Amino acid sequence: MIRATFPEHSSMLMIGSPGIGVLEFAVSIAKDWMEQDSMVVFVTVDLLPSDLLDIMTSFGVSKEVLGRNLFIIDYHSSLLGSVDAATNCNGTEIRKVSDLEGIMFNISALAEGTKKPVKIVIHSLSTLFLYNQANVVLKFFQISSSRIRSEFGTAFFTIHEGVHDERTVNHLMAIADGVLELKFDEDLNRRMRVRNMRGCITSSQWIPFEIKQASGDRAPSLLEWR
Repeated sequence: MIRATFPEHSSMLMIGSPGIGVLEFAVSIAKDWMEQDSMVVFVTVDLLPSDLLDIMTSFGVSKEVLGRNLFIIDYHSSLLGSVDAATNCNGTEIRKVSDLEGIMFNISALAEGTKKPVKIVIHSLSTLFLYNQANVVLKFFQISSSRIRSEFGTAFFTIHEGVHDERTVNHLMAIADGVLELKFDEDLNRRMRVRNMRGCITSSQWIPFEIKQASGDRAPSLLEWR
């Protein structure tokens, strides 16, 4: 699993090539945070809460953390025009929202109700851009980043590389405190680096990484050579 130490009260932007494993990387970081007894608020924009919990389970995260160290804000169901019936939600551990204002309202309510360090993951900004005007998403990113790092804790936003114009991505990077990049090299090996981190010295070196499931939970391969 990935262990990363980001400055407290900071806003991180993770940029990744399609298929590189942006979601899995974010889940790995969230797992590390929860193991340190932080509270993670995961905003699902690209997938349903039940799908997120299944992925977390494959990484060794028990579903028992839901409602204790993990809370989910479900924005994706509103895009589908339906509810996630596969996820049993008896309390406030999963909150459904249908607009950007609702995301920050629920983050604020959850953060104010705990004494633990708060970490927020929003996956992904790319889908928000698809359903909202660019200036609206940029304003949301700026306001939410500023408020989270000043009042609550650490914010971690993801965005897909190559699907947005360069000016928009540069604007996001200028707002964020730090930028984490994921890419494939010419041999399709995964590489990562911290492009920049405000107030810190960073290296431009690309570091190899792999995505593996929790030991003992081996899923069948998609392709096998016989």
